[in-house]
Amino acid sequence: MNGDIMDDLKSYNLLFEEIKDFEEKDIKKLKKLGVKSYFDLLYNFPRAYEDRTNIKKISEVTNDEFVIIKATVIRAEMTTSMNRRKLFKAKVTDGTGYMELTWFGMPYAKNYVKEGNDMVFIGQVKRRFGFQMVNPEFKVLKGESVFEGEILPIYSLVNGVQENDVRKLVKWSILHKIELVEENLPREILEKYKILGRKKAIRCIHFPKNNKEIEDAKRRFAIEELIILQFGILKSKFLLDENKRFYNLEDKKELVKKFIGSLKFELTTAQKKVITEVHKDLSNGKIVNRLIQGDVGSGKTIVAEILLLYMVENNYQGVLMAPTEILAVQHYLSMIDELGEQGVKVEILTGSIKGKKRKEILSRLREGDIDILIGTHALIEDEVEFHNLGLTIIDEQHRFGVEQRRKLREKGSLSNLLVMSATPIPRSLALSIYGDLDLSVIDELPPGRTPIRTKCIKDNIEKNKMYDFIRKKLRAGDQAYIVAPLIEESETLNVKSVEELYEELSNLELKGFNLAILHGKMSNQEKDEIMHKFKNGDIDVLVSTTVIEVGVNVPNSTIMVINDAHRFGLSALHQLRGRVGRGSKKAYCFLVSSSTNDNSVNRLEVLEKTNDGFVIAEEDLKFRKSGEIFGKRQSGLSDLRFTDITTDVKTVKLVRDIAIEYLKINKGKITNEFLIFDINKKFDEKKLKG
Repeated sequence: MNGDIMDDLKSYNLLFEEIKDFEEKDIKKLKKLGVKSYFDLLYNFPRAYEDRTNIKKISEVTNDEFVIIKATVIRAEMTTSMNRRKLFKAKVTDGTGYMELTWFGMPYAKNYVKEGNDMVFIGQVKRRFGFQMVNPEFKVLKGESVFEGEILPIYSLVNGVQENDVRKLVKWSILHKIELVEENLPREILEKYKILGRKKAIRCIHFPKNNKEIEDAKRRFAIEELIILQFGILKSKFLLDENKRFYNLEDKKELVKKFIGSLKFELTTAQKKVITEVHKDLSNGKIVNRLIQGDVGSGKTIVAEILLLYMVENNYQGVLMAPTEILAVQHYLSMIDELGEQGVKVEILTGSIKGKKRKEILSRLREGDIDILIGTHALIEDEVEFHNLGLTIIDEQHRFGVEQRRKLREKGSLSNLLVMSATPIPRSLALSIYGDLDLSVIDELPPGRTPIRTKCIKDNIEKNKMYDFIRKKLRAGDQAYIVAPLIEESETLNVKSVEELYEELSNLELKGFNLAILHGKMSNQEKDEIMHKFKNGDIDVLVSTTVIEVGVNVPNSTIMVINDAHRFGLSALHQLRGRVGRGSKKAYCFLVSSSTNDNSVNRLEVLEKTNDGFVIAEEDLKFRKSGEIFGKRQSGLSDLRFTDITTDVKTVKLVRDIAIEYLKINKGKITNEFLIFDINKKFDEKKLKG
């Protein structure tokens, strides 16, 4: 951050005690709300509104409706209830009907509610032998006065603090201190995109005249909070000169053409498009910084292999980092088979490779005798040095933190980076989180893939039918996964662990078939041996935890059973389902759940209806809270107050356009006019003290 910005933003958020405009009792109430300054108070926005513009005729009101009526008092009297409790009653009319009003414990009402008075009454209507209101608020209309109603803010409160306390103090602050608030978005941007100014937005968010003012104010503050996020994401990207050529490649493509020609299948249009996008950047000497999204089974791995081969052909090394050893080994075996014929030297480095073998790999890597290195977190260790690394690919990027990504990228002679995700992210979310990355989407499945049929299993009758079906398929030579959420028995959760499930299935439902167990507490060697046997068809059923969620490819496995499915997120279920249907056979997924919770049932039914990972990701975001989705990489997103990035695609896109335009003009630098580093605390200190 520049020194001038730091100096400009040192201490505008003055405490109430320093100004002494409020009484001590008011300050104590505000502190209970966590409000300690004018900024806190003005940015303590309402959580909802009470619309008092809903003025209705008595003939139009309905039971339980909150309304405002203008009527004339035709009778008013103090009386006593059956239990001798004093109450004040009135009867009113507006010419379209009559209404009874009753006030309990409010004897002062008789001083205002008098026969012949034209008045406004505000409250909830109940229908009991005609329409009634109990303890309504009231206002006397004098002379020609017109009552148009109002929209009142409703704040989050704590014990001892009333709505009217907060309303009064906010209103006073707006009247007397709003001029101290300075605009923190440039005037030309406000005008160009028709964004409400900061002072007006504060007035409108607290005391709006109509619903349009509420929406305009919310839009302004959504843009304000998103701009902070987008500048943080995009700044590093725009420090690069987009027109500069950072390196020169010979652009050799003979090996790539030969490899693509040897494939037993045709690349999809989506795969070709992504390869072309990345090749264009590489051949033009641009720094590649791209997220490749693709649904389960869309063929991201072959895209990665082709791009790695291209870099090797042009005298650079490549590296691919996978989140698990199982997946790293699978990538390694695949590339040995497919790229070995092209003379490419492929090696693997994981935490379990130690001693002499490890030293030999590290030595060959430094000398340039390894073309492509595949591995896990072990790749980011300091002793791992490349001879001439040109392309870094990270598979299942959501499993790695920012720091891990940075460490691996910095090992390269060129900092070209591709991150791949098989967990589809809605475009609005991708723009918000990964705005520093260019985005490519593989939204097409290879030909020959049949959609996976999915069914929710809700009771024992359906479960028995499911196991009849599984036994029939296993006898026909198919294989199955059966997944449990836990490794060991739990005293607190009423779910079967993978160990319990394995024992039960081995002795009952699947007795006579060859079963194996797989979970995260097993050694890497044990896991590799089991997966090797399963892939070779020596195991009929693999009873597992979610360790098989990512990347495992066994074309003969056609059945996926997920127990206690309601305990998984939709995206996780979709990932697990994607382990089957990798070949030409029909595939099936069964979601076993005894939950009767409506939300759980509705979530699982989404998977019955669609195999589209992007649709599922959208639904997952609707069902789950943002805090459950956004990890460390996305800190800040779950705190957004005005933006639902799952639906506010237009606002996210607008703010991204604003940030990109600004950074292009200013060559990646943020000047004083954009006070985004302390956007919430820009007050004029001198005026405030004076």
